[in-house]
Amino acid sequence: MTLLDRYIVRKFLGILFYANFAFIAIFVVVDLIEHLDKILANHGTFHDVVLYYVYYLPYIVVLTLPVNMLLSSLFTMGMMAQANEIIACQSAGISLYRLLTPLLALALLISIASGVAAETVVPSANRARLDIWRYKIKKETRRIHSARTELALQDGENRQVFIQLYNSEKKIANRVSILWIESNRVVRRWDAQIMEWKEDRGQWLLRMVTIRQFLPEGELVQQRDSLWYTDSHIVHEDLVDLEIKPEEMNYAELKRFVDKMLALGADARRWLVDLYFKISYPFANFIIVLFGAPLASRKRRSGPAFGFAMALLISFIYFIFLRTGQVLGHKGDLEPWLAAWIGNLVFGFAGLVTLLKVRK
Repeated sequence: MTLLDRYIVRKFLGILFYANFAFIAIFVVVDLIEHLDKILANHGTFHDVVLYYVYYLPYIVVLTLPVNMLLSSLFTMGMMAQANEIIACQSAGISLYRLLTPLLALALLISIASGVAAETVVPSANRARLDIWRYKIKKETRRIHSARTELALQDGENRQVFIQLYNSEKKIANRVSILWIESNRVVRRWDAQIMEWKEDRGQWLLRMVTIRQFLPEGELVQQRDSLWYTDSHIVHEDLVDLEIKPEEMNYAELKRFVDKMLALGADARRWLVDLYFKISYPFANFIIVLFGAPLASRKRRSGPAFGFAMALLISFIYFIFLRTGQVLGHKGDLEPWLAAWIGNLVFGFAGLVTLLKVRK
């Protein structure tokens, strides 16, 4: 790395540090004001609140990093342009591409580091943060979150399972209906008052079961005290995973969850979009620098305020693309991978065009 590369990287990292600090402070203050009434109403302790925001920091940093990267690249190149440093370098035979190389290389490394952090630190920190919020600040009992109501799952090609209430802590489901469907017609139905997961056998045990067989000549009804549901593809962990939010899972955990939902025949489109988003979002740090740095390389009469306003405008448009893609992906109007990558594709293409058109 040359002296010029170290100068550019040092300037960029210095601005990035202060930008991160400023956005963390703004994020925490706004969030604290929004939730202050709930904290006071539930008598949350100072220690729990501080710990809550400590665990919040990794998520805030990863979430706001693309904006901070854009700000840093705009201010770094903008300050060099204002001080005629870019012109001086070009006069010495150093092209603009060469000046941008350390920034783009650093942005790529930060994108990779952000992706690693999003897979390791952020999910565990989010779980700890939400646990503090639910159980220490809001004083909720864990039993509240261990119960789910009105679950519907596809168990194989022609079988559907409906659960009125599931307690993941006790591993017991209440008021369960299992339907076998052929040619859009229910041919068999089991109604159980209780369905209990037995860990030793890895199977569900149905209790107080009514078995109905729908035949052409009429309905055949049987009563059973207990019955093993031996060929089910649904396991206890499938129902527990439904309680975990995507931001609480890393890529591998979410991938396993999506695979289970697809195997059960459930509509996993929403989670599939979030899965692709876990890959696309870290690379936003590189794409946003690729787009922003060439824009700031020309000398302008405007000061830092213009660079800040430009960064906010670009970030706003970029996040509109991301959010629109997510919504369209969740609704099924876009393929999941395209919904997650549309912002990066559009801005990446625009960044390449800007880089080719800018004065070398």
